[in-house]
Amino acid sequence: MKHLSKEFDALHTGVAARRVRISRARASELERIYPQFAASLTQHIAPLKICEYIRKQHQDNMWSIWDRRDGVLIGMYAMAMLTPEGHSALLRGEFDAPDPRLSHVAATGEPVSAIYKWGVYAPNFAAAAIPLIAERLTTPDYRDLDLYGRGSTSSGRKIMKSLGFFEITDPRAPLLYKYERLAKRGLYEITRYS
Repeated sequence: MKHLSKEFDALHTGVAARRVRISRARASELERIYPQFAASLTQHIAPLKICEYIRKQHQDNMWSIWDRRDGVLIGMYAMAMLTPEGHSALLRGEFDAPDPRLSHVAATGEPVSAIYKWGVYAPNFAAAAIPLIAERLTTPDYRDLDLYGRGSTSSGRKIMKSLGFFEITDPRAPLLYKYERLAKRGLYEITRYS
């Protein structure tokens, strides 16, 4: 197999699984962590009501991050499973992440065209959950769907670049980064990195 640089799809879950666990977020968890989540992002975040809509729309849109030692909620990973219409809108710069159209976010069971990462609140060792999310997104339901995210902070851009994301150079979608999946590149045997 071809040697890969560090890739989102190939992150190792060993250390992560010992420190943290993830679960599909519940309404009460989102409500509890929303103030810290909103304060941590430099871009405008959707109001709690819209975040709750996105959470309910698709079962895999939001994941809670838990400290394994004491069971405390320590973070959240938020995505939007995009419909084909939502994917096109994102690439045209017309996707409104803080207030997406209903037709842009797929419901559980509907076809998903791409995955938009719109917010990660993972302070300190909560960041160890990222490999667990990556592992979840390499399942057959998602492994062929490209990932997108905005590089709203310099540290966010640095992390995305270090995991294989690249900036899309289209003035309609500034600071939009894309990750092309290993499966789409013909690299099916994934070697997980520590």
